[in-house]
Amino acid sequence: MNSLDPGKLTSVDEHGDHLTIIPAEVKGFFRRHRTWSQTVLLVIFLVIPWTTFNGHQTILLDIPQREFALFGVLFKAHDAPLLFFIFGTLALGLAFVTSIWGRVWCGWACPQTVFIDGVYRRIEQWTEGNYIKRRALRDGPMTFEKFRRTGLKWSLFFVVSSLISHSFIAYFVSAEELVRMTQLPPSENMTYFILVTFFTAVILFDFGWFREQFCVIMCPYGRIQSVLLDQKSMAVVYDVQRGEPRKGKAPAGQPAGDCVACNRCVQVCPTGIDIRNGLQMECIACTACVDACDEIMEKVKKPKGLIRYDTLDGSKISLLKPRSLIYMAAIVCLVIGLGYAVTTREPAHFTILRGAGLPYSYVKNTGGEEVILNQFRVHIQNQGTTEALYELSLPAEILAQGVEINVAENPLRLGHDEFREWYFFVRIPPQLLSKYHGKLKTQLKIRDLNPNDYSATRELILVGPKE
Repeated sequence: MNSLDPGKLTSVDEHGDHLTIIPAEVKGFFRRHRTWSQTVLLVIFLVIPWTTFNGHQTILLDIPQREFALFGVLFKAHDAPLLFFIFGTLALGLAFVTSIWGRVWCGWACPQTVFIDGVYRRIEQWTEGNYIKRRALRDGPMTFEKFRRTGLKWSLFFVVSSLISHSFIAYFVSAEELVRMTQLPPSENMTYFILVTFFTAVILFDFGWFREQFCVIMCPYGRIQSVLLDQKSMAVVYDVQRGEPRKGKAPAGQPAGDCVACNRCVQVCPTGIDIRNGLQMECIACTACVDACDEIMEKVKKPKGLIRYDTLDGSKISLLKPRSLIYMAAIVCLVIGLGYAVTTREPAHFTILRGAGLPYSYVKNTGGEEVILNQFRVHIQNQGTTEALYELSLPAEILAQGVEINVAENPLRLGHDEFREWYFFVRIPPQLLSKYHGKLKTQLKIRDLNPNDYSATRELILVGPKE
């Protein structure tokens, strides 16, 4: 909120039009550590698509092919229930972190903050100068120098936005495929060309201009923080008892507080709020005001910590709060569930589907006798860690009654995480199906001939005319 008008947003004017906020640069303990953390996060985001783990891209979310690789483990569409554990863990993890450390995600790890603060504002400083020069350039008339500097800034913004967009798309189409597509005309991969162009435009708009408006207007996280926080949660707080009354506002004859009313904390805030008005939705806990205030306190020979990262009630941080314990217990359950689901996955996943077309047909066998033919296909994936050699078979008692199974490739060799469609035909004597009124249930067995000690059965329904 604005220090002059607590009910008015600082990022819009009286007409609701966007006002560009140019925060002052700041140095200090938290600024140094945020720089390091942002650098690490940027490197991780840009490097992961170009790395492999256990033969797969480290993180790959190939939606068209319904394949998802996470740190060497390949998941298919049939593994979708595992998303419950993954997203549940992430959501509860964020709730747990917020209940203890407040909005540390917003100020330290959110891509919105990391890219704007770690990349785009640094480009602004390099092309337009420090915050004083940038504010003067913003408010000044259009000149050739302003046009040149602004044009250079937005050109670099576009290049960086395009790089981010391509890196983002690489998580979904694989880095190798992305490189191949960039070497071809856009018409060869028009869908992905449009996607990259769209994401580049969105990123350029958001990180280059919209910025804090996204946090204030669109992001729901700030609005639900009151549900996640309590009095023992960490937050950026202003010590009212020590700071008030501020310099120039103390009644005659009474000592002033430590706040010298320099407004430095407002000048460095990326969302333009005054932290002295208390905890606010717009505060992203970036700690810029903490470093700025500490710097002023040093100059006026007063203790640091007038603005500090502390619990809301001033108590020591504790993980043993009922709310936090509930979050931790739920997270542990989800992690155990995910680990159990992954480690107990069958070495092979297969699904039996009936062939396209008619459910059955009549053909002649080698002896010239008419038999009923059922066509099937098996979607099979080797989820084991080694190569497998799968064999299809029917029970001996069914084969003894004249049923035959014909498989073009039996056994079938599949490498680690390889997926195939496996076709087979079953010939059934008409008199046998008549005995079961046109519907015979049996079992199809799939066995790995390699020494992996794996076999499984699925129900197979053979059909024919009802008599």
